Amino acid sequence: MLSIRILSAVLLLAVNLPGHADAQPAFPTKPITLVAAFGPGGATDTAARIVAKELSIELGQPVVVDNRVGAGGAIGASSVARAAPDGYTLLLGTGSEMVVLPAVKITPPYNTLKDFTPIAEIGTVTFVLVAHPSVAANSVQELIAQARANPGKLSFASFGMGSTNHLLGEFFMKKSGTDLLHVPYKGSAAAATDLVSGEVKLSFDTTTVAMPLVQSGKLKALGLLSPQRSDAAPGVPTLAENGIALSVVGWVGVVGPRGMPAAVVDRLNKAINKVLAMPAIIQSFNERGVTVVTTTPDQFGSFIKSEVAEWSQVVKDAGVKIE
Repeated sequence: MLSIRILSAVLLLAVNLPGHADAQPAFPTKPITLVAAFGPGGATDTAARIVAKELSIELGQPVVVDNRVGAGGAIGASSVARAAPDGYTLLLGTGSEMVVLPAVKITPPYNTLKDFTPIAEIGTVTFVLVAHPSVAANSVQELIAQARANPGKLSFASFGMGSTNHLLGEFFMKKSGTDLLHVPYKGSAAAATDLVSGEVKLSFDTTTVAMPLVQSGKLKALGLLSPQRSDAAPGVPTLAENGIALSVVGWVGVVGPRGMPAAVVDRLNKAINKVLAMPAIIQSFNERGVTVVTTTPDQFGSFIKSEVAEWSQVVKDAGVKIE
C-alpha cells in the first residue's frame, strides 16, 4: 500500500512539472506573419515594418511583413480572414480595406465585424487636400469658387473607384456644393505621377504621402480633413476653418482572424502597446504623419464598429457602389 502511495505521489509530481507534455508553450513559439495589403514603400508597408522590427524583439520571434497586394486591399485582408486563428497570421489593417471597401462593394469580400479579431490600434493619419501648382486657387475657399465657376472641369485623382480618397472627393463635393471630375487610377503610384505632372489637378491623400511633395514644391496643400491642425502639415488650415463641415481621419491597426484565443490577443495587444510607447517609435511615426494610439482590444473593436457605421452612411449618401 505504501509503494502505491509513493508511486501516486511521483506521478502527480510529474504531471505538474513545467516540462510535462500536456503543458502549453507560451505564445509565440514560431515566426509571425504580418500582412500588409498594399505594396512595398507605401504608408501601410512602412508602418508595418516599423512595428514588426521592435515587435520581433518584444515577442522573441521574427515578425515578417508579407505584402499581399491587389483588389484594393481585399486580397491581403481576405487571406488573413481565412487563416488559422492562432495568432501567427495578422493584418496591419487600415480603414481603406477594412471599412471603406466592404461598404462600397455590391458583394463585400468579407464582413469586417464578424471575420476579424481586433487586437490593437496603431495610430491615426491625417488627410490633406492638395493641388498641382498650376491650380490658381491658394486656399480652400478660392478652390471652391473656381470649381463652382467651372463645374466638372477641375479633376481629382483617386486610387480607384470606391477607394477612400474617391469617397473623400465625393464627400467634399457634397459638403462644398461643387462638381469635380473624378479620375480613378490603379493604385497610388500612377495617381501621384499624374498629379505631380499636372495631368490631374487635385487629390485627397494622407499627409504621409502628400507633404513630402508639398515640401519639395511639387504640390501645394490647401486644407486638412482632420478635426484640428497637424504638426505633419505646419500652417495648413482645416476644412472646418474654411466653413466645410468635413472631418475624417484615417487609421491603422492590427487585427487577426476571428476566433483567436483571448490569451493570445492579450499577449499581442500588450506587446504592441509596449512597442508603441517607445520614444523612437513615436518619433518615427510622427515624422510620417501618424499619431500613435494605444487601445485595448475592446476599445479598438468599438472604434472599428463606429467607423463601419460612419462610412456606410458616407457611401449611401454618395451613391457609390462597385462590383
